[in-house]
Amino acid sequence: MSVILALTAALFLIVIGVLRGKKERQTEKPVLVRRYIHPGHTWARITEDRDVAIGVDDFGQSLIGTIDDVLLPRLLHSVKQGATTFRVWHGAREVQLVSPVSGRVIEKNEMVMHNPSLINSSPYGDGWLIKVRPYKLPPQLRNLFTGRAAHQWQDAAKAQLSRLFSGTPALMYQDGGVLMQNLADRCSDEEWARVAMEFFLVNEQ
Repeated sequence: MSVILALTAALFLIVIGVLRGKKERQTEKPVLVRRYIHPGHTWARITEDRDVAIGVDDFGQSLIGTIDDVLLPRLLHSVKQGATTFRVWHGAREVQLVSPVSGRVIEKNEMVMHNPSLINSSPYGDGWLIKVRPYKLPPQLRNLFTGRAAHQWQDAAKAQLSRLFSGTPALMYQDGGVLMQNLADRCSDEEWARVAMEFFLVNEQ
């Protein structure tokens, strides 16, 4: 009888432990990742090592369309906030992109170099471009958008795009308000030059 009681007690403790573990996992809060967005549609995220991962924001990659090729700066190269740092291609259209922060390049995303379309499919994940060791980061972050301010700014960018193509609305959005894929293919050279200037700040170097 004592053996049966001992086994019953052990089984009870095991069940309690499993249920408690499930409850703890259910109440775990998701980890919020803070990203900082540059007006030139690139983003920065501080890593656990206090370095900075950099990529293209979702709106930016949507404007460019399917990215066929990418040119990243070499390792140990110094990049400057707001200066042209990357080049991407959609077909024959080249887009220059600025760095959201200043620093020294310590890592390049090899996956993106072999598969540039990751920038489209996972702009905030596997589609990151480089990691840098930043210079005097806190004052630079004040030049970027984050949180609610980033969402408000992105809404303003969509409104800006609507104004830019107000005469040809078919170029902009599909049903449901989704940005038309491969907008670059549908623009004239003059229209695309204006998009590059206003949204990617290519003439503000």
